[in-house]
Amino acid sequence: MDQPYSAWADWLSKFHTWPEFIQALGIISVPLTLIGTTWLVMRGIRDLIPTLSRQHWRGHLIYGVYQDPEGRWMIYWHNRKPQEVDWTNPPPELIGRGQVVQGVFRRPEE
Repeated sequence: MDQPYSAWADWLSKFHTWPEFIQALGIISVPLTLIGTTWLVMRGIRDLIPTLSRQHWRGHLIYGVYQDPEGRWMIYWHNRKPQEVDWTNPPPELIGRGQVVQGVFRRPEE
């Protein structure tokens, strides 16, 4: 009685006749393919999660805070002229989302 054809057995018998460097490439290519596929899927999930999130950032884009030649601290915002920072009641964008940054406290709104 004849054995049924097995593609896996056929490939394995041919694999043993290949040169060693081709065998090494064949062995290494499988885990590298799995790692690459996993990386692509995780990157896609990472990029997709913020778009599905219902929370939207309501802050303003701040390019920087710097000190001008007169010693005033200036804030440079997107599409605005630089403004002097009022350290007694700084804008919420400098403080963060309810956090204290370098000892700056925001005065409660009245």
